[in-house]
Amino acid sequence: MAYVVPKDNRQTGWSLHTLCASDYDDDMKRAKSLGIDAFALNIGTDPYTDQQLQLAYDSAANNAMKVFLSFDFNWWHIEQAAEVGQKVAQYASKPAQLLVDDKVFVSSFAGDGMNVAAMRAAVGRSVFFAPNFHLSTGTDISPVDGLLNWMAWPNNGNNKAPTAEHSISVADGDREYVDALGGKAYIAPVSPWFFTHFGPEVSYSKNWNFPSDLLWFNRWNEILELKPRFIEIVTWNDYGESHYIGPLRSPHTDDGALKWVNDMPHGGWLDISKPYIAAFKAG
Repeated sequence: MAYVVPKDNRQTGWSLHTLCASDYDDDMKRAKSLGIDAFALNIGTDPYTDQQLQLAYDSAANNAMKVFLSFDFNWWHIEQAAEVGQKVAQYASKPAQLLVDDKVFVSSFAGDGMNVAAMRAAVGRSVFFAPNFHLSTGTDISPVDGLLNWMAWPNNGNNKAPTAEHSISVADGDREYVDALGGKAYIAPVSPWFFTHFGPEVSYSKNWNFPSDLLWFNRWNEILELKPRFIEIVTWNDYGESHYIGPLRSPHTDDGALKWVNDMPHGGWLDISKPYIAAFKAG
């Protein structure tokens, strides 16, 4: 089976005050109508994380969708392998948990160097672990079941826009991961664009964009050629980096992104994605 998932950054960024499971329902229904199978729930260590996870799992179950945990190692630490496993175990038996090959599906943003065996032991049941480990770090990937490549935009190899001297396409990244995985599952990224403009007024200052004029169209065509087992849409609702394809929501608290997000709907990308998702899943 081919899986299509968008990363949901509801835990971070342009924060949403989600108070009940039904607050997630519109997202679940819209994603399902597009042919999306599951949401990746990007989680940090915020005090409200468990409350929001419970709501998301309940909404997914009510709408015949699946969800799974994706640990954001901007907030988690690689020394917390046991805690990561315990968090997985906390939600592993819920009806909406995504299972792949009858294993609890788990992913991450970064996390290179975490003790995967310790994480698995803490879960206490079979895990399909497909993290976003970075091949450039030399991380041992033998304990994983697959890998997510998060770099969905042309770049210079150092998380900035490409230059004449240093230009790496998304397809270059595909080849690197597929070759390294040697037949293990590859989660290929798909993203419409990237723009962020946080200045020194915030602790997470970042200010750049990746060239993306025809990226959404071209990348979907690459996906149909590549035929990976999984694709991950980056993202459903990361407003701060502008690559959200989901609808704008309110009420919210502004993390600084409001000035380039407000009144900027990206719903057209949803429309474009639907036939491509159908073609991808048809093989």
